[in-house]
Amino acid sequence: MITAGNNQKLHVGIAEKGKLYSLEGNYKEALRHYREAIRLVQNNKDNDLFFQHYSQCVMEALELSGAYDEVISYCEKFLDFLEEKEETEFIKRHKAHILEKLAVQYLLKGSREDALPYLKEAQNGIGKGVQPLTDDLLNWAQRNYQLTKKQITEVQKKYNYFIVRKDKVRPEYAIEIPDIMKQF
Repeated sequence: MITAGNNQKLHVGIAEKGKLYSLEGNYKEALRHYREAIRLVQNNKDNDLFFQHYSQCVMEALELSGAYDEVISYCEKFLDFLEEKEETEFIKRHKAHILEKLAVQYLLKGSREDALPYLKEAQNGIGKGVQPLTDDLLNWAQRNYQLTKKQITEVQKKYNYFIVRKDKVRPEYAIEIPDIMKQF
């Protein structure tokens, strides 16, 4: 029998295993684990924070695998999800983060014009100096700088854009998806 406590240990463990796969560059397995963790938390309103975190992990794995259009779609859905929430400071910051991620996808696709409004909205929503990556990318985009994927990745790393980092993963919690769950 799965209790609330066991369910939390299960989805946290599965997500942590996904993070380990992501760090290895195995985004297919990472995504499978993140999506299973999301499935375990999606129907419980008390797990909004986990749902948001796991969704960010999914978007990051998709981005790193080059699936920019999928991330754009995910960001748009996530922004719709956030519209239903009360606009707290946490939600404002989270929305700015998603807008930044959306803009990054367009930059990675080579479309500065599409990225610019999202960068502006993110900065306007939380203010200048709060998200340094947004500030830098907006400055460069407004100056019509050509940004390569390598340049974008370097500045992302500089500002700890990626949430799945070796120093943040808890391998001792990581578990594989149990065989019984793979059937569903």
